[in-house]
Amino acid sequence: MDKRQINLRRILGLLKHFAFLVPTVFAVLLYALLPRFPGFAETVVSRRVFKVISTPVGFLTSLLPLSLTEALAVLGIPAVLALAALFILSLVRSKNRVRTSLRAAKAVCWALSIAMLFYMLMHGNNYYRRPVTEIMGLDTSQKSAEQLLELCIELAKRASSERQKLKEDCNGTAILSQSLFKTLSMAGEGYKKLNKDYPFLWGAVNRAKPVVLSRWWSYTGISGMYFPFTVEANVNTDQPDFDIPSSAAHEIAHTRGFAREDECNFFACLSCLASHSADYRYSGALMAYVYCSNALYSYDSEMWAVAHQHLSDGVKRDIAERGRYWKQFEGEVQKAAEKVNDKFIQSQGVEDGILSYNRVVELLLAYHQKEGLPE
Repeated sequence: MDKRQINLRRILGLLKHFAFLVPTVFAVLLYALLPRFPGFAETVVSRRVFKVISTPVGFLTSLLPLSLTEALAVLGIPAVLALAALFILSLVRSKNRVRTSLRAAKAVCWALSIAMLFYMLMHGNNYYRRPVTEIMGLDTSQKSAEQLLELCIELAKRASSERQKLKEDCNGTAILSQSLFKTLSMAGEGYKKLNKDYPFLWGAVNRAKPVVLSRWWSYTGISGMYFPFTVEANVNTDQPDFDIPSSAAHEIAHTRGFAREDECNFFACLSCLASHSADYRYSGALMAYVYCSNALYSYDSEMWAVAHQHLSDGVKRDIAERGRYWKQFEGEVQKAAEKVNDKFIQSQGVEDGILSYNRVVELLLAYHQKEGLPE
């Protein structure tokens, strides 16, 4: 064997030892290159690769009414401790502790590397697809305050009308007209109606998952979460009933291949308004109204007051109840969670972080001018 062959074998052996880096390299390449090629991210990765992988995974996990995400979170720490204990035990029994340590390290590196690539394919890429404004042909140029007022009044009337169809608790706030599980199983219903005009909104996941530890989750200020590894839409079910449907619809938008929060808020509003369920229609109208009225208030408080007059007393009670609910969880935990979420969103190329949630107003105005509100 000549020197060239020996060197080649050494190189191949070295590559074999570091093969775990291959998924990481692909993930980093996607992260670095996809923002430069939104057309490729849209047509190849989001509409094809993402759909091919997420459809069977999402279909299978949707068969279970309980959240696998929550189960993994709860069992994660004990599982890690158990694996650490097994590693220590095998290290003590091993005749070659260096080799045992290297094997364990390589296994961890493989797991992390594959997870990075899977995340990019199942969620990270979707930050870099074409914006909804291009896909749907929406004009988000600056609109007048009068146009925003018109939208606020229409949403206030819609919310007030739908509110009359709902049940109330002893405090006079709206509650779900069906069981929680039935409500969450309908999270994708409104999207089916939107699919007719916008086929890219099709998805296999139509059920949102309740989080059992929602009360504790509220201390983070989070109302829902999409977990790409199980393609699950997880919802905080301790929040007021009337916010559960819109939160579920928001997370379902993530399972459809959309990552930007403003776009998911937008699709949540549209899908809820298009739903056959009064619970969803009210929740979507209320969500849209709050975002739009807040924007209007920051521009002109007197115009906001005009729109506010069109709200029924029931809607006003619900808005007050929402504020009361979340206020009790204010604290350092919520601030820390918001900061982490803000930095994470910024790391995906969204410069304004959690403030991007509020850009839903631009999308709603543009859609309202083009199509009107869904019926």
